[in-house]
Amino acid sequence: MANSYALRADGLSLARGAFLLSVPQWSVAAGEVVALYGPSGSGKSTLLSLVAGHVFADVGDVWVGRSAHARDRLIAGHPGVVWVKQDFGLSPYRSVRDNLLDLVLGKLDDEEDRMVRRMMRTLGLGMDPSRPAHSLSGGEQQRLSIGRALLGRPRVLLLDEPFSHVDGYHKERLLQLLTAWQRKTRCTVVLVAHDIRDAARWAHRIDVVHEGRIVESGSAEQLYRCPKTKPMAYAWGPVNERPVGQVPESLRGLPQSFRQGRRWFLRPEHLTLELLESAFGGPSEVLSRWTEGGSDWTQVACGGGRWVLRR
Repeated sequence: MANSYALRADGLSLARGAFLLSVPQWSVAAGEVVALYGPSGSGKSTLLSLVAGHVFADVGDVWVGRSAHARDRLIAGHPGVVWVKQDFGLSPYRSVRDNLLDLVLGKLDDEEDRMVRRMMRTLGLGMDPSRPAHSLSGGEQQRLSIGRALLGRPRVLLLDEPFSHVDGYHKERLLQLLTAWQRKTRCTVVLVAHDIRDAARWAHRIDVVHEGRIVESGSAEQLYRCPKTKPMAYAWGPVNERPVGQVPESLRGLPQSFRQGRRWFLRPEHLTLELLESAFGGPSEVLSRWTEGGSDWTQVACGGGRWVLRR
């Protein structure tokens, strides 16, 4: 990544009732894709609104490049920063065409028509650009808001749960579109993700937000192999968790396992019946089996506890 920062926050603190967002230092390099991940109400969207310049912290500043957000601007936001909100931020009674071109400046009508047709085709929005935005489904409106942002050619793109209203097919198409667009433009991107897999597919770095604080940060692989918090341990699905003292030495020493304080964890794909029965010196009992995607899951009882295996 480049050494220059596209985004930087210093000493941010924002109180809303009993909730306190506190981010002493945070930065995103130019051309980097960073995901904010955490449970609902943890402060992800609040932090994004501060970065967008639509909300100001009680204390601290946000910088876009070399410029801090100005608190006395008549129009909220920062030039070059586009924020796709959870409520889409569209003009509901304007046409699809007008919404798509909302951030486009200095283009001839014929060029605008080509841009609109190409983006509508890419996003699967049909072929009628005169339709009012409110006539679209929630998933279509979300795709329209993303298309509007991309045509605006932002230097910084902020996405608040950009896949929350789209089905699996359109999510995959959007992910491919956004990934290819970001690689081509080298735009800096910050997205709020509710599904860790969305963040892992695209982000260079994942910042885990919990109770108003960034509690850990790393690549998807780092957070998968050795998470520091229990929410991240379970973010990828079921995990085997035990007090360290209750785990046989042969399991405790597995290189794929990790610890958080006095708790020991092992992901289901790293455990086999042979390992389990050998560690406890006795047979296991299969309690249930199920298939999820391309994985076969088994829950067994062994050594006085329940364990989950995945193949």
